[in-house]
Amino acid sequence: MKKIPKFVIPVLISALLFLLAGLFTGTNPYFGGTLNSGDILDQYLSFFGYLRHILLGNLSDFSYSFSNGLGGSMAGNWGYYLLSPLNFIVLLFPATKVNLAIYTIILLKVMVASGSFYYLAKKKMGATDTWSISFGVAYSLSAYVISYFGNLMWLDAIAFLPIIVYGLLSIIDGKFSITYVIFLAITIVANYYTAFMTCLFLVGFFFYQAFITFTNWKVFIKKFVIFAISSLTAALISSFASIPTFYNLLENKLNYSLSTSPIHPKSLLLALPGNLLFAGNKLAVPLMYIGTISTLLVITYFFNSKFSLKERIASLVFLFFIFSGLFSTKLYLLWHGGQPPQYYPFRFAFLIAFSLAYFATLSVSKGLPFNKKNILTWNSVFLFFIIIYYFFSRKLLGIDKQVSIITISVFIISVILINLYIRKQIKPYVLALVIILDIFANTCLAWSKISKNVTSYNPYTEDTIAFLNKIPKQAKKQRLDKSFLINNDRGESYMMNYHGINSFSSNNDSKLTTFGGLLGLPSIGYYTFYSTGTQLTDALFGLNTYVVSNRLSDMRGFYNYGLRDDLIGNKIWYQNKTNVAYRINTFPLAFAGYQANNIKLKENNPLSNQVTVLNSLTNTNTQYFSKAISAHETSNNMTLSHNANLLTMNQISTKSPSTVTFTYHAQPNSRGYILLDRSLMMWADYTDINSAASKLTINGKSFRSLPVNLQPIGVHIPKNGKVVLKIYLRKNIKNKIIIDPKLYLLNQNNLNKTIKLVKSRAMSLTTWKGNYISGHIHLKRGQALITTFPYTSGWQATANGKPVKITKALNRFISLKLPAGNYKIIFKHTMPGLKLGTIISIIGIVLFGAEIHHFKYKNHRIKKGK
Repeated sequence: MKKIPKFVIPVLISALLFLLAGLFTGTNPYFGGTLNSGDILDQYLSFFGYLRHILLGNLSDFSYSFSNGLGGSMAGNWGYYLLSPLNFIVLLFPATKVNLAIYTIILLKVMVASGSFYYLAKKKMGATDTWSISFGVAYSLSAYVISYFGNLMWLDAIAFLPIIVYGLLSIIDGKFSITYVIFLAITIVANYYTAFMTCLFLVGFFFYQAFITFTNWKVFIKKFVIFAISSLTAALISSFASIPTFYNLLENKLNYSLSTSPIHPKSLLLALPGNLLFAGNKLAVPLMYIGTISTLLVITYFFNSKFSLKERIASLVFLFFIFSGLFSTKLYLLWHGGQPPQYYPFRFAFLIAFSLAYFATLSVSKGLPFNKKNILTWNSVFLFFIIIYYFFSRKLLGIDKQVSIITISVFIISVILINLYIRKQIKPYVLALVIILDIFANTCLAWSKISKNVTSYNPYTEDTIAFLNKIPKQAKKQRLDKSFLINNDRGESYMMNYHGINSFSSNNDSKLTTFGGLLGLPSIGYYTFYSTGTQLTDALFGLNTYVVSNRLSDMRGFYNYGLRDDLIGNKIWYQNKTNVAYRINTFPLAFAGYQANNIKLKENNPLSNQVTVLNSLTNTNTQYFSKAISAHETSNNMTLSHNANLLTMNQISTKSPSTVTFTYHAQPNSRGYILLDRSLMMWADYTDINSAASKLTINGKSFRSLPVNLQPIGVHIPKNGKVVLKIYLRKNIKNKIIIDPKLYLLNQNNLNKTIKLVKSRAMSLTTWKGNYISGHIHLKRGQALITTFPYTSGWQATANGKPVKITKALNRFISLKLPAGNYKIIFKHTMPGLKLGTIISIIGIVLFGAEIHHFKYKNHRIKKGK
């Protein structure tokens, strides 16, 4: 019987620790736990549902999908989220178990990271099996991994980096490395973002290694040429993924910049020890913890006389390079590709964690010399390190006393063990075991603090899909959305495969989210949530079905946003005890209209903006809303004062909560909208203390919305003609100024006339797929073909078989400007850059083959000459 390969040991240990920590902390879905890390719950579950649909044959949505909000290019989502080779595992799981598929993918990446670092440490760094195993486990479960594992697309770089460095060290030895090229190419394909960081690291690491091994310029140039050729080859091979992604970035992300918080080097450096010691999981500084003993071994390396002074100084300079993102805002942005990260700072910190593991491994690879001078130096630095932690890091990071005591205790034990090891009084396996136990304990500690206020993937997903399947097929062929979701996942249209409006992706077009915000939707940055639409926006966006729920948002992880009582009285497609699918009268996907590219929309005027948009597209001058209806106001523990359209509120006693009641009198059985200030909104879990209100009700019905933009809340005026808005305010409300909440009634007849007019101008659809739309339309003089799907590059159009130029409507949607006449229209979408990228990849593969042949032949000649 063959022995188990040694590299399998760290792989299995990492897997076991990952699974056990998840089991103990309720985050292991194999045993009923819920994943709640990164953006798994509000993005990736749905993206992987989409991936599964594509792999199972829905190829028309590959390049452009109407599940991506109103419609959008998928190139950026493929390049950022979905191209890891391990993602194909999703096919082994049914659609209702995608959460288990994602967890399995994460687990496998952790295992690969552990095995690959073991291989590097053992084969290239001269470490023993004991040390190689422990550092492999420590690296694979670093603070970065356990804190950011939910952003699983970043884990490929972590998993493959040790293997890439293994190949790079072969290049430093003057050899061509097939391993380097293959795994660098895979890393670039898997995620361009972390691949960019990895490439920066590799450039620095090459020059660092070239310096410490420098003999003469001829040898250096040879190494550099091999490094440059190998890196370029990897880039060429990965072009089928990177070039379409780059085209998409040019259209979206690279076209705008986000605000950047300045880096404060002094505070960061003083806070660093907090994340280099046990419980070092604070997001305010880089996540780099790999075990307390590992951290201390890094320190010993720089005072280890068994390594030349030249090498140690070069190593220190290299470490400064890796930490450079902490020294200035410009360098911080450079490491992040020029764009400041949102919510997850210091995303390049996995490179710091790797570097620390690398130097810790180096430190023990030659042994720690036993002499009084070295021991005194090391322990003095250890003491200085813990003093910085206690007096600065602890306070800057807000570490509580109990955690500090545990951290210091682990530190003291680690120092004692290292000193015993130096004196050869304990074996290496003792330290290795402590490193593994330390990492396991830190993982459990970090995951125990993960919020459990989430809903399990099932039965919600199964129940919702079952409900949607009850809706007639004709309705599901058009746009559909809903007011509820779980865990703030605004991409359920991907998972459940319908044409929605909600969307959340870092590759979204900011022009669309800005437009949605101006129309009164919770729409900003990377997401749009269609929770406060009106019948005008329903019509504009072609929303044929809207599903509402009577379930409350205070159920764990289930969020029910907005209020669409303006749909009461509409026909119903289907309903059960909790959900109602309303049928909506709406515009077609494409129609004859007017491009309206020069209209100006105003902030905090959502209803007026909606009227402007509809009138401009239809070339009409219709009034859809009544004049503002003011409310009769009463309050408890609150004084109110008006100034123009603003309302100022002051609590009489700031120690007690207050209520303000707005009573509106309007025409019975009519529909309308109350405009509510965003500061009264809150996240649906009731924990948003930044909102002034703790609760909102209309006619006794509780509702929630997101704290973004001035939003219209849909109401139905009952038979008594009275609508009552009640705001429950938190304590300590002083000089709270909000936009006065007024009621606007909808002129249903005027809207129906406009919809009827637009339908009479509709393009008769023959095909509507993700990448292909066709139909027939009649255009009058001065009219253009207007669509309600967003403009992106990659679309081509023909009219009666002849190519025509695509223009825009509302500066955002696809339009065709044609002479009067009858037309057969065909829209086709292909992913920009895919053809070019594929050709370049083929060239790269051919070059790679030629390089392998060349270097193999050259090595053969050298050996033969010897």
